Amino acid sequence: MEKPILKVKKREKVGKAETRRLRRKGFIPAILYGSHIKGGIPLQIEVSQLSLVFSSLYKGDRIITLQFTDGEKEEKKEAIIKETQYNWMKGQIEHLDFYEIKRGERISTEVPLRLLGEDTVTKKGGVIEQMVREIEVECLPENIPAHIDVDLREFKIGDSLKIKDLQIPQGVKVIANPEEIVLSILSPISEEEIEKLEEEKGVEAEEVEVVEKGKKEETKEEETKKKKE
Repeated sequence: MEKPILKVKKREKVGKAETRRLRRKGFIPAILYGSHIKGGIPLQIEVSQLSLVFSSLYKGDRIITLQFTDGEKEEKKEAIIKETQYNWMKGQIEHLDFYEIKRGERISTEVPLRLLGEDTVTKKGGVIEQMVREIEVECLPENIPAHIDVDLREFKIGDSLKIKDLQIPQGVKVIANPEEIVLSILSPISEEEIEKLEEEKGVEAEEVEVVEKGKKEETKEEETKKKKE
C-alpha cells in the first residue's frame, strides 16, 4: 500500500511570534527530528494537507512520507508522528513533532489499545475501568501496529488485565512494566450505595466545619488574652 504523502516546507524563522504568524496564514508549525538529524528541522504545513494525512492514519497507516516542496531537487523522508499538540479551546492542532525513520532500524512509539466486546461486559452488568489507553513499543517501522486489540468477551466482573496479558504482534516488544494493570471490570454502584456515600460525605463535611469553627474561636480567645496582657 502506498504511504500517505504530506507536503511540507522548511521554516527559516522560529519563535513564538513566527508560529503565531504561520497559524494566522493557515499553516501549522512542526519539527522533524531523528537519530540522523542534528537539532531538528523546523517545518510548516498547510492546514488543508492535514485532513488528507489524518484520514489515512485513521485507516491504520503509521508511516508518513514527508515531501519537501521548497528545494530544487525533490526530497522525501519517511516519518511517524511522535507528538501532536492540540488547542482544545479552539479545537485545532497547534504543533506536530515528526520522527524520521530508517528501514531496518528499530524505533519506539506509542500504540493505542482498542477494546473489543465492550457490550458483552455491560450486558453482564460490569463497568470497564481503563487505566492504560496506549502503550510504548519498540519494533521496526514496518511492523508498527495500528493498534493492539483487547478482547473483553470472556471477561467477568472482578477480572483485570495486565500488560503482560496483552496479545502483542510478533516482532513487537513492549516497553512497560508487565505487571501494570491495563483495565478492570467493576461491579456497578447501586443508587442506594450512591446515596449512602453522599450521606457519609455530608457528615464528614459537617464535622470538618465544626472543627474549623472551633479552631477559629480558640484563636480569637488567645488573641483577646494577649491584648489584655
